[in-house]
Amino acid sequence: METKKIFLASSEELKDDRVAFEVMIGRLNKEWRQRDITFELVIWEDFKDAMSRDGLQKEYNRAIQGCDVFVMLFFTKVGRFTLEEFETAFAELKAGAGPEIFTFFRNDLVLTGDLDESIKSLLEFKARLRALEHFPTLYRNAEDLQWQFSRQLEKLYGGDGTASGEITDSTPESRIGETALLLSHRQLFGGQSEANLDRLRTALVRAGRHVRDAVFHMASNVRRENWVDDKLRMARTIPIFKALIEAEPKWHALYGQLGFALKDQLTPDWAGALTALTRAVELRGDHLEDGTRFYNWSRAECMIHLDPAFEKGDPADATTRSAVHDALRKARREVDWDEAIASPLSDDLRRWLKLNPITGGTRK
Repeated sequence: METKKIFLASSEELKDDRVAFEVMIGRLNKEWRQRDITFELVIWEDFKDAMSRDGLQKEYNRAIQGCDVFVMLFFTKVGRFTLEEFETAFAELKAGAGPEIFTFFRNDLVLTGDLDESIKSLLEFKARLRALEHFPTLYRNAEDLQWQFSRQLEKLYGGDGTASGEITDSTPESRIGETALLLSHRQLFGGQSEANLDRLRTALVRAGRHVRDAVFHMASNVRRENWVDDKLRMARTIPIFKALIEAEPKWHALYGQLGFALKDQLTPDWAGALTALTRAVELRGDHLEDGTRFYNWSRAECMIHLDPAFEKGDPADATTRSAVHDALRKARREVDWDEAIASPLSDDLRRWLKLNPITGGTRK
């Protein structure tokens, strides 16, 4: 088991945040133990009050030198000892042997009547950070601090930033949502590397509706923009739509987008696409909206490619012919028929109709 030591520095005014930070480390240890990493928090409260030959502050400074991570919290002031701890950590970092340094500034309301001359220490420290070209991370409250620092640990020790611990009933919703977004983005835009699909599914199923909405729109855009010219990238949307369907089984748009993706991939899954699009039509009903008007048109396309007679150049059997004709009659009310039928992408449909003409046309 590898131990990473984290030194936490701050003034007394942020005592509640320090307590929350300590609680967070305990929670993270439970999650990271499966990766053979444990975190040890070093705080001044844990040092003995007994006199030290060099003074307790020197003891703190020596402890910093043995840590992997240095975290500083500040709000309306920066105490002399906290500043000394920062300078110790920075000197070690500059020498090439120091800890990773993180500074978190609590960006919160404060009554001006509560301010005194110590505010100068804050302004001076912020000027010091600017001179070092370092910008502190802002946080609103203890929960925000916990979340932001846990993400930094992922970047440091979690590989690609998406390999967080197993999602459990105790995992905060914000963490689940962040994981879902990270994994979805990696699945859609991660080059040759795809996301862990089991973790992606779990995260999307457990995420809040607002997160699933965002992922749906992101995946839908990728499908629409790539279904003609980059079918491999387009196909990476399929696991996302399947996971979203598991979480939202009554959302017709998910089935529609999945059906489009299944039929348009390099090796079309006509049967799977037909099943998804048929379910999309059932859930949508007669309510038409952008993105849904080609449900029935695409169902007809799927049935044509599933027709064994069409491959031989023969007319379809009565059942298949009736089903395709019915889908096309419904599509006629939903799409611009003349434009759709004239498209080069409709070559197969035009050939099938020559073999299986619709008596009386396709008008209402």
